[in-house]
Amino acid sequence: MAISINQPSSSLSLIDQLTKKREEQDEKIASGKRINSAADDAAGLQIASRLTSQINGYSQLSFNAQDDVNVNNVQGAQLSSIDESLQRANVLSVQSGSSLSDPDAIQGEFDQLTEEINTLAEEVFGTPNFLTGLDASDPVATQTAIEDAFKTINDSNSALGAESNALESQVSTYETSVINVSASRSRIEDTDFAKTTAEQQQINTLLQATIINKKDEESRKGLLFNKVI
Repeated sequence: MAISINQPSSSLSLIDQLTKKREEQDEKIASGKRINSAADDAAGLQIASRLTSQINGYSQLSFNAQDDVNVNNVQGAQLSSIDESLQRANVLSVQSGSSLSDPDAIQGEFDQLTEEINTLAEEVFGTPNFLTGLDASDPVATQTAIEDAFKTINDSNSALGAESNALESQVSTYETSVINVSASRSRIEDTDFAKTTAEQQQINTLLQATIINKKDEESRKGLLFNKVI
């Protein structure tokens, strides 16, 4: 009984190696990543993973700081609204000192302004009775109440502005860190397209030559048989 065996050749082994290498290069070009698995570069993959964790952390810190800036912007708008109402109350206070003024009309507007201001102040300061004592019949007491309120608003605006500036500086710092760390990660894991394309061309050329050589070899020698009796 005769058994035929197709003997492996060095050409066939090289074809397998080159084909695998070409598939790896194709994956790098398609994904844009030099490292697609630990098999490509285990140490590089670990470093890239740590850098990704840093990037995610800086990004979240940036988002958190920007959220705080947005909250401050809302409070700043509310403080501006309170300031506008206080400006109107101040004008009315001066008018109330005129003998030609209508105390009832002024008091009615005082009451309306007080309600509007206190509604906003409760949201900003948590103080429902932020402004009291607006009395059309007592311009002096009214002016004192308004001036005290102005001072609180101005102080709050100054503090809020300083805090927002600090937060915006943090956002800028975090975003810069994201850019720098991302660049470092890119150098480690991203594909060098010029280098990879050149290597791919070399592999294709060598693979084609090896396949041609293999065909010529089989054509000349045919298959090798071992006969076993």
